[in-house]
Amino acid sequence: MKEKKKTTHAILLITLLILLAYSNTFQSSWQLDDEPNILLNTNLHISELTFEQINRAMRAHPSSPEDNKLYRPLPCLSFGLNWYFGQDKVFGYHFVNITLHIVTAWLLFLTLRLLLRIHYREKKNSHLIYTAALLGALFWALAPIQTQAVTYIVQRMASMAAMFGIAAIYTYLRGRNADNGKQKFFWFFLCLLLFFAALGSKENGFLLLPSFLLIEFAFFRHHITKKQRISLIISVSFILIAAALFVRYGLGHSPFSFSNPVSFLAGYDTRSFTLSERILTEPRILLMYLSQIFLPLADRLSFEHELILSTSLFSPWTTLPAIAIILSLIGGSLIFLKKHPLICFPILFYFLNHVIESTIFPLELVFEHRNYLPSLFLFLPFGVWTAHIIYRAPHATKFHRGTAVICATLFVIISGQATYTRNMAWATEGTLWTDAIKKAPNSARAARYLGKWYQQLGQHEIAYRYLQFSLKKYKNDPSPEYARKTSLNQIGALHYDRHENKKALYYFNKCLDSDQYSTICLRNRVLVFLRLNQPEDALRDAEILIEQYPSSIAYRYLSALASYQTEDFDAALNMLKTIQNPFHDQQVMQLTGLIFFKKKDYKNSLLFLKKAEGLYP
Repeated sequence: MKEKKKTTHAILLITLLILLAYSNTFQSSWQLDDEPNILLNTNLHISELTFEQINRAMRAHPSSPEDNKLYRPLPCLSFGLNWYFGQDKVFGYHFVNITLHIVTAWLLFLTLRLLLRIHYREKKNSHLIYTAALLGALFWALAPIQTQAVTYIVQRMASMAAMFGIAAIYTYLRGRNADNGKQKFFWFFLCLLLFFAALGSKENGFLLLPSFLLIEFAFFRHHITKKQRISLIISVSFILIAAALFVRYGLGHSPFSFSNPVSFLAGYDTRSFTLSERILTEPRILLMYLSQIFLPLADRLSFEHELILSTSLFSPWTTLPAIAIILSLIGGSLIFLKKHPLICFPILFYFLNHVIESTIFPLELVFEHRNYLPSLFLFLPFGVWTAHIIYRAPHATKFHRGTAVICATLFVIISGQATYTRNMAWATEGTLWTDAIKKAPNSARAARYLGKWYQQLGQHEIAYRYLQFSLKKYKNDPSPEYARKTSLNQIGALHYDRHENKKALYYFNKCLDSDQYSTICLRNRVLVFLRLNQPEDALRDAEILIEQYPSSIAYRYLSALASYQTEDFDAALNMLKTIQNPFHDQQVMQLTGLIFFKKKDYKNSLLFLKKAEGLYP
């Protein structure tokens, strides 16, 4: 009963402190990838809880809507349910994200406590184990670097993968520590389900399998026979193969290809860095992450970081020392893993779980949310060290113990305050990108999003300056050609808003000169052509869009609108008839009513216009 009471107190304390640290985020706005992944991803927009819509939501790839493969199905389903209950209101999304963070912190506390019990195997250390586990969980949960995984709505994908990941590790430890075969089977079967849940949240859940082996070598190497070790390796190998097949053939957006294992390298064609530059630069980034984790200052966190690419071991000079430090940390941890598992395991777990996102794959160089799962155990040594001073250090005086308690308490307070402060930057697009451009003055992306922000505010002159700056600095972007096209499109959209149609057309044409199938520029050029009364040109572009996205309501509507403008009312009506579920779209109903009016079918015209009015009074 006493143990349950202590656990309840720990869970309540973790919950309270996380809610305080994240209390200013419930109305934080949508940001960056939230738009294509959630707001514009109509496959996610569940309106009825039917199997068809739920299944569609679990396959809602933002850039491949026609792909029928699962795409991070569990986070996508949760976004779909958020949409069902609250549409685009941010409160519900943040509520779920913070709840996931709280549950992950609870599971981390339980896992750390179990891990320490396995390590010490002494009942007399209960106070030390409890304190060390609680501090390790609190330090991790309140670290300000976690804000990008929690407050940035779309990064629920990363936080869900971590939640299922730590749950899988907990059940693995329970199974490993179970007394009989039935219990072992139950916990290991549950662990397997949680592993696939992590994998269904984000692909880096794949790294849980080698993490289990790391746990074996760190904490069970003295308690396993040679036969059991061989059985474990065979079991993990089979699961590894099953997981690889699941990722490759069951999930969309997979970097793996059995027929061409290096096919992912084609992604570097659109990047501003090469494979070798990425490999050389990442060690410096990993050390930067570690400094951000252990030095909880909000000012050191940003969505954008100005980095000098490492082009050789000596350029910049910090490249070789960074590689040497990381190799020393990994090598030293492998050597001393047997003797000091509580220190070496967290280090090895951290670098192991950065293998997918911080090595050879052509992802962007830096994102702070990538540390959410890898950093789970990093604060364990500090929790243990503090607890040792309080409970076991033979020469510790009351002063030493009091100092340890005060320092731990201050670190929790400082971390929580830094998290709260950092979350203020996420309040709006304006605050986030203003913060980003202060810390990375040459960021094309930050300038582009600030331009978009000021454009929405109607401050067109400021918006134009930022957008022109983003166009000038586009080569600094991780995806230069995409950045250039986006900047050209936004400048064109700015002119379109100001009814400067010829200037808008100039920028959309310039965008399409570099990519004739750019969806957003084609769509906007259709709008300009319609405004300039050039419906034939609008119809040509609309047909290209429909060819790319056959099920898109928006592009079929634009094609019908262009036909309507040419007074080919039958063609316009036939196009509208090809739209699935048209009666839920106000614009489609309105245009249908106008077509029937032009055809002098006033009865049907009135019927459809009333339907449009009912959808949007």
